[in-house]
Amino acid sequence: MLLATCNKTALRALRVFRSAHGTLPAERHGLPRPDPFPQRRWSKRIVPLAALGLASPPNAECPVDVISPDAASRTQASFFSCHVIPAGLPTDSFLMLGNGLCIPCPELLFLQMATIMTPEAHALLGYELCGTYSRSATEPRTGEVTYGVSPATSVEKIARYLDCCGRRADVARARRSLERVCDNAWSPMEAVVALMACLPTSEGGYGLGEISLNVRHNTAPELAGLGCKESRVPDIEVAGTRVGFNYDSHAHFDLDSIAVATIEGSPDSAIRDVREKYLDDLRRNRELAAMGRIILPVTPADLFTPGGLDAVMLEAALAMEEFDGRSADDLRACLGSQTLTVGRQRLIWSLLPWPEGRRCARKQHGGGAWRHEGGRT
Repeated sequence: MLLATCNKTALRALRVFRSAHGTLPAERHGLPRPDPFPQRRWSKRIVPLAALGLASPPNAECPVDVISPDAASRTQASFFSCHVIPAGLPTDSFLMLGNGLCIPCPELLFLQMATIMTPEAHALLGYELCGTYSRSATEPRTGEVTYGVSPATSVEKIARYLDCCGRRADVARARRSLERVCDNAWSPMEAVVALMACLPTSEGGYGLGEISLNVRHNTAPELAGLGCKESRVPDIEVAGTRVGFNYDSHAHFDLDSIAVATIEGSPDSAIRDVREKYLDDLRRNRELAAMGRIILPVTPADLFTPGGLDAVMLEAALAMEEFDGRSADDLRACLGSQTLTVGRQRLIWSLLPWPEGRRCARKQHGGGAWRHEGGRT
């Protein structure tokens, strides 16, 4: 069998593969003609459901997106939504994942999703493709995330690929999304904070400017000699300033683990683990301050509570004003508008990994679910 998928089906397949294998195949291929061999014709039975992240066979209402090199080779099965590859794309734009399954390279997939996702969701896809995590194929918003995988691509590689694709509306849209993406995100929540920090205020963000993610900084040797860690890695830093952010998830102050351990009759170990993590966070902030870096913690409560992230971002802007001589007036004015404040919080909620986020996304943008979150209704 040879089957080339595209669009949202290919994204599911990519997530399945990255979660299972960590690293994508390096070799690029041209687009093969679809071929059901050794079967004579396509049937639902030979569709690789697990590799496509599907729990049940496709049908006309929920088809598999496939792509062919020309109109003559299009598959006619009712459970396929068949596309023909546009002219002008780089020749070797596809990856073989094994067992005859082919998907677009990450750069082409990013381009394909430009007209399917909202700009914000599309930028978050860029963070995922250029980062070290993979969302769930079946539940991209709330499902289990796989961490520590190799980046599928980079901002530079996507930009170079788009340069080879001509002047088209989808290319222009992809370029705009890519302007908000940064390499080396380590988690989806970190990516949300990063996106909101650099997204212009006119587009619902905070307009702090260019950022970098997870850059390692060495501790002073004399501090390392006193038992401090030899280096620290802030999650997010604002370029040209001394200010940045660390996303401290529930795992950084996991009181629930103490409650569970207490019920089970063994709280001491859980208390010790929580204390050690909390103390390490305090030491981290001190050591970064000694390097001249003001790294503000961002918690889940800051994202879910109305106005919570507004306060953190204004604190960051005020710190940049104080220590870097960079005016915070634009953000002050932005936060002074009730209309912008309400819209910005709705945007934040629409991007977060909770079931209510789906409703917020629909209310924020209207239209189909794929326009919001790159996955499911």
